[in-house]
Amino acid sequence: MLDPAGFHTVPWKNGGGTATDIAVSLGADGEPDWRVGTAAILKDGPFSDYAGVTRTFTIVEGPGVHLDFAGEGTRTLPRDQPTRFAGAPAPFCRLRDDKPATAFNLLTRDGAATGEVAIRRGRGTEEPVAAAPVVVLFALEEAWSLTADGETVVVHQGAAVQVEGAQAVTVSSAPGGRAAVVTIREE
Repeated sequence: MLDPAGFHTVPWKNGGGTATDIAVSLGADGEPDWRVGTAAILKDGPFSDYAGVTRTFTIVEGPGVHLDFAGEGTRTLPRDQPTRFAGAPAPFCRLRDDKPATAFNLLTRDGAATGEVAIRRGRGTEEPVAAAPVVVLFALEEAWSLTADGETVVVHQGAAVQVEGAQAVTVSSAPGGRAAVVTIREE
């Protein structure tokens, strides 16, 4: 279980928000191979460059954002729609309707790890999670149950759980529940 009291929050260098680490796996060189967390986006501004990193970025609170990519154009991101992009060059972020937003992030170091993010909605029944060496569930709304190889844990809203090496993983929540489920493969 990953307790929110242990999450590490830091302000962005540009003053436009904060980043909170939920789970991190460090490589042999001490740098993150992958990182799962949230970002509170309070105002328009550039993202930090993360050369050699792939981002999977998902708005989970607020009306969404516009990401302006040099040479590519703009991606308008609504809530709960993961989008993947290279960590550098970094996009410029503009808030939709000038309202703050919160993003759920998966950052994977190229050549070290890959991953997927899915936003799950509670349906009152157990649903399988794709097999992966690492699974992280972050409960966005309501409590969730995660069962890994027959062992069940309850993850309360705002908390997370990380499971490694499980052969079978299922998740469930009551209708109205919402969670970010991350599957990670280390290379």
